[in-house]
Amino acid sequence: MATSAVRKILDVYDEEFATNMEIAKNLVGMVQSPKDKEICKKWILKLRQLKATDTTVKKNRNSFFKYFLQVLHKAVQGEDYLGPSPLDTKADESRGRDFMCRWSSDKRTYVAAKPLPGEGTLVYMAVSKDPSLGWEKQGETIYV
Repeated sequence: MATSAVRKILDVYDEEFATNMEIAKNLVGMVQSPKDKEICKKWILKLRQLKATDTTVKKNRNSFFKYFLQVLHKAVQGEDYLGPSPLDTKADESRGRDFMCRWSSDKRTYVAAKPLPGEGTLVYMAVSKDPSLGWEKQGETIYV
């Protein structure tokens, strides 16, 4: 019974991903800049190549995809400055830095983003099955 429940959850994540993929295809077609279109296609391809069986990985993949779609939608509408992310609850804390980073509550997922002036944003995401691998030391993030 437990394995069928896990399969249903995985199916829901896969269905959500397929729906997001269709939305992304439509939005990318509406992007004006050829350079921006290529950037979008690159990120969509990276998401498609992420083959995962773990529910946490699929959930995080879909969360990133939803955020990507929000940014893509705003870009299609012609908004130049998108402002702080609605997902960024610590905007005041990060204003003094030129990058943003977040840990998931279970310390298994780490996401960092840094703007590249005139080029977009560099995004790094790491997921681990074991949070004790040394990504975090004594409650402080290690910046390399």
